[in-house]
Amino acid sequence: MGAEVRLTRAENGEFIIDLGSAALPQIRFNPLELDEATRANEHMGARLLMAAALTCFVNTMANDLKARNVSRVAPIEAHAEITKEKDDHLRTRYTHIELNVESEVAEADRAAFESVRGVLLRGSLLTYSLENGLELDYNIEAK
Repeated sequence: MGAEVRLTRAENGEFIIDLGSAALPQIRFNPLELDEATRANEHMGARLLMAAALTCFVNTMANDLKARNVSRVAPIEAHAEITKEKDDHLRTRYTHIELNVESEVAEADRAAFESVRGVLLRGSLLTYSLENGLELDYNIEAK
């Protein structure tokens, strides 16, 4: 099963992204409402890409922990950073994403966490799919 997203850039510069999702039906933003200096540092595409990668990765982690019957899936905190470089033709492209994920783990659940960690070091559906075009590093730690 695939997913479909629809995007409209309105005449006033507003972006309307219909996600087709029950949990998050729509994202709306208008970069033209920002001053030029702020707008130049928005990097909205990169932010949305990282949000998608983190969402998939953390959801996979939570589901894998549940499947291993951990006593509690504690809050999972994650952040990502993206790097861009110029290629031989001076085109800028994103080249690397570093995902950092941390969660509290009960001592009794440590073995289950390590098992999930080992699987996730190979990526989640979305992050693994990105690996043909980007380098990804995964840092997964227990608190």
